[in-house]
Parts: sequence; structure tokens; C-alpha cells
Amino acid sequence: MLRKHPISLYLVWIAILILLPLPLIILLNNGLVDSPGRLAIYDAGVIAYIWWLGIVFLATRPKWLDRLIGLPAMYFVHGMVGVLALVVATIHVQLSFSMHAIIRNTGHMAWYLAIFGVLYATFFLSGWLVDRFPVAQKMKNKLQFFFKHQLSVWIHRLNIVVILLIWVHVQVIPRISSITPFVIVFDIYTVAALGIYAWYKFVSPSSEKRSGQVLRNIAVSDHARQLQVQLGADSERPLPGDFYFLSFPKIKGVSSESHPFSVTNIQRNKSKTAVTFTIQTSGDFTKSLSKIKADDEVNLEGPFGRFNKIIEKDSTEIPLILIGMGTGLAPLIDLSDAYANSRPTHLMWSLHETETNIFDDQFANLNIKSTKLKFEKHFHRYSANDYQKSLTQQEINQGRFIIVGPARGVLETEETLHKIGVSRSRLTDERLTT
Repeated sequence: MLRKHPISLYLVWIAILILLPLPLIILLNNGLVDSPGRLAIYDAGVIAYIWWLGIVFLATRPKWLDRLIGLPAMYFVHGMVGVLALVVATIHVQLSFSMHAIIRNTGHMAWYLAIFGVLYATFFLSGWLVDRFPVAQKMKNKLQFFFKHQLSVWIHRLNIVVILLIWVHVQVIPRISSITPFVIVFDIYTVAALGIYAWYKFVSPSSEKRSGQVLRNIAVSDHARQLQVQLGADSERPLPGDFYFLSFPKIKGVSSESHPFSVTNIQRNKSKTAVTFTIQTSGDFTKSLSKIKADDEVNLEGPFGRFNKIIEKDSTEIPLILIGMGTGLAPLIDLSDAYANSRPTHLMWSLHETETNIFDDQFANLNIKSTKLKFEKHFHRYSANDYQKSLTQQEINQGRFIIVGPARGVLETEETLHKIGVSRSRLTDERLTT
């Protein structure tokens, strides 16, 4: 298990779960005279609060942290810390008591909102449940008629309300508010977390470094579009396999919320860089992209991604196997182009008959004739038998596998590969959402 994840991921866990709450716990326990049992109840509340501040910080998707642990891992930490915070807060709520109405009510209101937020996020915003249980996916699809993505985003921001309620809750407890060192550090933590979040939401999106211009927007099939965007001159240049969060705040009829899309290919011309996105139009936001025209302004947040960093760590003798499902092939084309001349690369595309032509432009520029690149198409999903026929024994025993596609398809593919002998430590994925 430790070999599958970077050591930095475990350091992030330690920092959030232990190091962040520790100063406040020390200050509280030194300033409050009470029994160990009562102190533990107060500590539980403080720990839950700091963990909630931690997930607010993670919600800003810091790029430096993405490069260390990857955005999927960041989302997992975000979700699990939220659940753990609710568990610890529940212990605090159930074992503590106050005669003061404002203390009691602010604490309980925050707790109820946190319960609702965790339950809602588990079903609508996290893939853990719906990716594994088809019945849950069907229920989610039906309920999303009412709970649109933009509404879900606002509901998820109830974390801010929870934090503000808890802040008031702590400030009006006389025994706590009289401990000056604790209150000062408590307020510094709060202002820092909310300040970073406010900067990210309301200041950062207007930065010129994050703006781009649409060069082309064409339908490449009945259910897919390719969007080419020229990056600003000062934008950070993406690496092969990276992705961005795109938003179109100035286009009427298109949601202003950002959505993630992988880069299909990168075109560099002196000081200018253009990136192409291949987007499956199956959700409310993606269907509205037909309204985007050339010269329209787009906001880009990113680039994000760890595929390139993971691949670079391997020996050039280790085979690279890239498996894309449908439009999930998008980030793998540029990775193939980047590595096919330096290491054995096997690009595998499972697709429907209607998707055959969506990457024609990219394939025309891909060095299919490279002696180190093997490319194949396969209609519908690969079975275990298909993989055993297509993969060499060296690829199964030593290869680095990167899989991109719909969440359930990725999970099933990883399970199939594991059954034929591929170690889970050599499986890396990106799960697409609509």
C-alpha cells in the first residue's frame, strides 16, 4: 500500500490530522482547568473545527499540492477528513452540555448542517458510492434533474456556514474566550483558511494569467466536441497528460462554475501555447459548450496532473501501457507522443463504433510508425482474455499502466488487470465525470 502512494500523501495526512490541531490543543489544555475527560470533550470540538478549516483549504485545489499528491488523492483526503470531522464533532456534541441557548444552538445547527453536507456529498459529489453500485448511479441520475451541478456546488459550500457557526459558538463560551492565547491562534487559523478561500473564489479567477481565448470549437461526433484554446502569454505551460478546470463566466447560457477537462494535445509556437480539449457532451454543462464561439474568453485553472511526474520516475526500459475508454483517450495521446521515442509505449483505445473518428486530427500527428509505439483500437471493453492476447508478459509483469475513462469502467478495468497479474501499485487512473 505504501508503495502505491507518494510519501508526501502520508505527510499531508499527518499535517492535517495531527500537526494543525496540536497548537490549539496545547493552548486549550494549558489554559483550561478541568478533568481529563472534560478536556477531551473540548479537544474533540477543536479538532473537528481545525479539520473543517483544512478541507476548506483543500477546496482551493492548490497546484503545488496537486503536483505532490495528485488531485484525486486531494479529493479523497478532503472527503475523508470531512467524515472524520463529523465523527469527532458528534462525540463533542453528544458528550457536552450548556445551559446557554446561543452556545447550544450554534453548536447544534453546525452539527446538523455538517451531517447534511456529508450525506449529500457522499451521494452527489463523491464517486465512492455511485461508481461501485449501479443502483446508486441510477438514483443519482434521476435526482440530478432537481439537484443540478451548480446547486450541488452551493450546497457543498455549507462548510463555510458550519465554520462561521462554530466560530461564534467558541467565542460565546466564557471559559474558552477568556483564554487569550488560544483565541488569538484560533482566530488566526480561521482568518487564514477563509482568507485563502475568498482569494481563490473572488480574486484569483480574474487574474490575466488564467485567461485564454477560444480558437476553435467543433463537433467531432454526435456526442463529442473539440475545443482549442490559446493560453495567455504568462500562463504556466502544461505537461503531457495534464488537465485544466474551464469556465466561461461571460457566456450567456453556460454555467460559470469550472469543470475539469484533460488536454488532448499541446501546440507550442514560440511564446504562444494552444491546448486542445476533447469533451464528451453528456452533461448539462458539456451540452451547453456548443454555444462557445471562436474568440470567446475562457478562464483556465491549472494545469493539474501527475501522470508525467509518475512516468518520469520509471526506468525507460519499463513498458508504458496507456488505456483510454471513449474520450478518455484524450490525455493519453499527448503522453504517447511525448514518450514513444524513449520507451516502449502501448496505446490501447476501447471505443464505440460512433467514436472512431473523434481523434483523427491527433492521430495524423502521432508518430504511429515509431518502433517503440504500439497502437490498437478495440470496440467495446477489453475482457481479461483480450488483455492477455494484447499484452506481452513483460507488460503484465513490469508495465506502468495509466487508465482513463468513466469511473465504473476504470474500476472494472483495474480489477481485470489485477486478476491477470498486474500489481495494483503499477495502476494509475483518472476517472471522468459528466
